[in-house]
Amino acid sequence: MPTVEGPIKTMTLGDRDLLISVSGELDLHTVGDLENALDEAIAEEHEHIVVDLSDVSFVDSIALSVLAKSSRRLREIGGSLGVTTTNPEIVRPFEITGLDRLIPLERSVTELLERLDRARR
Repeated sequence: MPTVEGPIKTMTLGDRDLLISVSGELDLHTVGDLENALDEAIAEEHEHIVVDLSDVSFVDSIALSVLAKSSRRLREIGGSLGVTTTNPEIVRPFEITGLDRLIPLERSVTELLERLDRARR
């Protein structure tokens, strides 16, 4: 998958991992772009998908639902999805909903990929 520019950017990491970087607000009006990127990545059978929310200022329940659904679909085919962010305002909704127990959260892409690799073993 080539790199895509805009509020949703994708970049392959090696031959089995994909980074999806999101910027701005992730809500009803913008989540469709993320959902499309995740659907395409799942169809391309990436093993690990990292969603970087470091440049996101707001995430709503619809966006959380899209991430949860994509995570479940990936687990069903032997893959995994994780999220990176350093913004406590983004981490908080994951904690409140318990989604942080289903989707690994880390502060960096490197930490997240290491965690996903360890969980796979």
